[in-house]
Amino acid sequence: MKLGENIIRFSKIDSTQNFAKKTAEESEPGTIITSKIQTKGRGRFERKWYSRKGGLFFSIILKPQIEPQKIPILTYKMALAILDTIKEILTLKQQKQFLVFLKRPNDVMILQNPPAGGEKRVRQLAERKEQEGTRYKKIAGILTESSIRKNKTDWVIIGAGININNIIPLSIKNTAVSLKEIAFKKNISLALVFNKTIKNFKKYYNLSNNEVLKKYKKNSLN
Repeated sequence: MKLGENIIRFSKIDSTQNFAKKTAEESEPGTIITSKIQTKGRGRFERKWYSRKGGLFFSIILKPQIEPQKIPILTYKMALAILDTIKEILTLKQQKQFLVFLKRPNDVMILQNPPAGGEKRVRQLAERKEQEGTRYKKIAGILTESSIRKNKTDWVIIGAGININNIIPLSIKNTAVSLKEIAFKKNISLALVFNKTIKNFKKYYNLSNNEVLKKYKKNSLN
């Protein structure tokens, strides 16, 4: 698969996911649609995804030869790619007071100033549905959609929204955060985040499903 060789860029669009769905049939697998702003960005169950300038919003058209029941593993692969990317950026900037986790089925969460005990303690609190001392917030979400005919997968589109430099609306500040706001106070290169995410996704795309599931479980809050 030639992932990222064909990138369609927009300054503003209703939704990269909508455009990808409209063009999936004739598009080459690995085509990426990205936009600086989405006017109708969405997540699972048609929930609104605030897509203000400064965030990273993209959709990837895939045509994998897999059974429909295995499509969810592609969401996990993208989640792990984003997780690794955020960890790499934090390490690059020497930001050590954060932990990054996955939350099934499609969220990436970040936690500032974790409680004593680190990742193990945070996971214990999450398992008991306790929020005390955790305060983890959503930093990225993934939307996976597909076309299936006669029990065969025609195409899969993985959309991702990553809060990088964008301003988070007041209405969701208790549950969401941007990387700039929580860690750096200045703009981060969107190109850097995008390139690292695609590179990491390539790695996980070629990894066995069992290895992906094992790593996903290791990094998951639930």
